[in-house]
Amino acid sequence: MSTAPAAVGVDSVALLRLLSLGLATPTPATMEEIAALAGALAGRPGAPTELGALCEAAASTPLDELVAAHERLFAGDVVIPPYEGSYELDPFRQTRQMADVAGFYRAFGAEADGPAVERVDHAGTELEFLAFLALRRIEATEAGREEEATRCAEIEAAFLSDHAGRWLPVFFAGLADRAPGTFHHLLGRVGAEVVDAEVAARGLEVERVPADRRPLTAVEVDEIECGAAGQADPIALVEPHARRRRRP
Repeated sequence: MSTAPAAVGVDSVALLRLLSLGLATPTPATMEEIAALAGALAGRPGAPTELGALCEAAASTPLDELVAAHERLFAGDVVIPPYEGSYELDPFRQTRQMADVAGFYRAFGAEADGPAVERVDHAGTELEFLAFLALRRIEATEAGREEEATRCAEIEAAFLSDHAGRWLPVFFAGLADRAPGTFHHLLGRVGAEVVDAEVAARGLEVERVPADRRPLTAVEVDEIECGAAGQADPIALVEPHARRRRRP
């Protein structure tokens, strides 16, 4: 597996945004954006192996089929839980983990928002936060704000070590296993590869959660407030979405 897209450039931001969108309830707009992002990135050096196939699936799978699959996987009885807390058996640790995730967001003036806001530890929310941090680091580097860029890089590494890198590869691998031959299978394959690459690119040693965890009884997608995009260039597609509320 290549680690080329991770940690260094806008491709990483676009990939994280794509994964977050893929975990939201499918709509014509979200599927169009996923297909655009995947199509723009598929030919790049080090792109995830299944990205081209994911683009085709996003563009060709009927919307009602995608919505039904989303409901089957993430709602009701929950085939594969999309919350970090679901991968912690100790309820006290679940509470501490959620508080810690919220602390990361508050430190950067970010907060969960959107039409289906629920919990800060949803996979889509954590991926959006990583995309935001990466974009902010890139902007700071280009502007010569070295201290800010270094701080963003440190927070990215800490968030991966303490949260996203511990459970998202397990979540995405489980998603791929439970949705064979579908859009969500490909999303799981790409997601596991991308998060593993983000961890590997930083040389982190992350303690993974065990794969066997109880599911939640009901879930909703939550997201961090974002705008709209419609261009094929990855940075143009992602930049409006990765920005968050910032403290004055």
